[in-house]
Amino acid sequence: MRRFLPLIWFLGIASWSIAQDISVERADEAIVDILSQLADGNEEETDFSAYYDDLYELMQTPLDLNRATREQLEKLLFLSDIQIENILYYLYQYGNMNTIYELRLIEGMDEETIRRLLPFVVVGEAQNGTTDKLYVREIGKYGKHDVYARFGGNVERADGYRPQNGENRKYAGSPLHHLLKYQFHYKDRIWFGLTAEKDAGERFLLNKKGYDFFSAYAQVNRLGIFKTVVLGNFRVAFGEGLVLNTGFRLGKSAEVLNMNRSYGGLRKSSSADEHQFFRGTGATVALGAFELTAFYSNKKVDGDTAGGVFPGFSKTGLHRTELEIKKRHAVRQQVAGGNVTFTHRHLQVGITAVHTLLDHSLQPVPTLYNAGYFRGNRQTTAGVHYRLRLGRLNFFGETALTHDWAAATVNGFSFMPASRVGLVVQHRYLSPRYDSFYANTFAQTSSRSMNEHGVYVGAEVHPFRRWKVSAYADVCRSPWLKYGVPSPSAGTDYLLNIAFAPQRDWDMYWRINCKLRQAGLTGTSRPTEELAVYDRLQFRYVLNRVYGNFRFQTLLYGNMARRADAAWTYGVSAVQDVSYTFSKVPLRVDFRYQFFDAKEYDNRIYCYERDVLHAFSIPMNYGLGSRCYLNVKYNVCEQLSLWLKIAQTVYADGREEMGSGADRIPGNRRTTVRAMLRWSF
Repeated sequence: MRRFLPLIWFLGIASWSIAQDISVERADEAIVDILSQLADGNEEETDFSAYYDDLYELMQTPLDLNRATREQLEKLLFLSDIQIENILYYLYQYGNMNTIYELRLIEGMDEETIRRLLPFVVVGEAQNGTTDKLYVREIGKYGKHDVYARFGGNVERADGYRPQNGENRKYAGSPLHHLLKYQFHYKDRIWFGLTAEKDAGERFLLNKKGYDFFSAYAQVNRLGIFKTVVLGNFRVAFGEGLVLNTGFRLGKSAEVLNMNRSYGGLRKSSSADEHQFFRGTGATVALGAFELTAFYSNKKVDGDTAGGVFPGFSKTGLHRTELEIKKRHAVRQQVAGGNVTFTHRHLQVGITAVHTLLDHSLQPVPTLYNAGYFRGNRQTTAGVHYRLRLGRLNFFGETALTHDWAAATVNGFSFMPASRVGLVVQHRYLSPRYDSFYANTFAQTSSRSMNEHGVYVGAEVHPFRRWKVSAYADVCRSPWLKYGVPSPSAGTDYLLNIAFAPQRDWDMYWRINCKLRQAGLTGTSRPTEELAVYDRLQFRYVLNRVYGNFRFQTLLYGNMARRADAAWTYGVSAVQDVSYTFSKVPLRVDFRYQFFDAKEYDNRIYCYERDVLHAFSIPMNYGLGSRCYLNVKYNVCEQLSLWLKIAQTVYADGREEMGSGADRIPGNRRTTVRAMLRWSF
């Protein structure tokens, strides 16, 4: 293979335009392009902002491919499992890369993937002659500091902020949301940070502590035998997420080979998410082929503890009303867990266990559909996960049990029979009684990883140069009742995506997604009730064009939906984005205008939007109206950058109010303003 290196250098010169594109593209622009692809059409409640932070940090400290582990490569969610395995196999078989363009010799690495990869990786040139020793002088001299301040809120005042009928207003604080973050890092070795946030409607001086939410974290990598040490807020993930995954997980998307992609191990949590994290300490020790991880968390979570028990966790993180404030930090949650993983060449096997102790008993309100939900104040879950490469086949899976012997198993394989063809197959069985606190795996129902038996098949083909065809089929059934579905049910989900990139400066894709579900008949809840069929078809066309300093994106959306034998309803939307980067002024401007006509909730339309740094927006639109926004970024100097976003939605369907309860806004328009400042030194 190495005899082809002269050819690789030639390809590198011939492909200089790829590297040139990345060199002039700002960090946040490269990340936005990646996330827009992953998020486009995603309707799950996914915290993409946490992944945004991770990508931005990786941009600042690029990954050395010659030293990369699977865990590190998994941070790049646009890489499929097949591509990760092929990168690791290439390094194992041929040794270190000499140039980034050796990526072209790895099976499955197409031009688009390499272009995405370039901002986040190096091939070891910058690492030659360095050492893993830490020196205090170098940490202080070469460490980087970042301070972020974000402010925002709605211009129109909701009812919750105004006295009603002589009563005090329902929300305790102002409608202004603000967030402060400080972060220090030294290469990829040391991370330290603080986060403080006040949501709209929360008091600033709640309990005389200032901000409603505080977090702090510290992480050190490669310290003697310790691979990772974390302190403060952190996240943990192992295997397929059946036992433990408090981090980011990518669900179904047009990246069909990347289903259920997450990245494992211990890592800090710099997100402002107020629920999905641990607070305490943890460490991973590397001993030859073994890695041992242990962690302990002790934090308070939200819940309504009236009567000495609580029906469920409150995950919103909002503390605006009297009731929400009473729920704040009412339940103490202690968690201890660990993992042992053995890795040898093409085999990886691991065991994960986690035990949770609550100081109040969790007692969901009894109903038929939640009969399998966990009840009590102690839970233990353990499982075994594995990965195995045999030639072009990559097998993966995990099997787990709870303390009351409820089982769940996920198994599958990925296969690349040719460099232009990829396939992934996954089977999952999640018992109706498997209700683990920290399970976060691939499933039709994103809220809980339980009560599902299904098969997913995804394929990606590059039939011709510049063309990519991807498709998946996901068929599942729920052997027990679900919320709003009073009988065992089934569902199918199909997607076809065709992408065409004739030149570097423009590309397009067509996408169709068909979802068939069974749901309960409106107004009844008998457990033997006949189910109604819910059908939904979604269509999408996207055209991207770059012309000089201009970037254009045109999006056309359409969908059709019906329940039982009712008539089909429809939704359509047209979007035009225009971005311009000034040559002589450090200024970038993004503008969008969107029209939507989706009068029924079943026809709602989700559309990704550009936002200020470290913010992520996928607003839902339904009704008849339009939406526009202006997003501006200005670099005051090398150390100081400013962002400003103004967005407005105007409805033209005759409505005189929006929202309900304390969130009701009189009128037919909603205007949002958000500003961001970053100071780096």
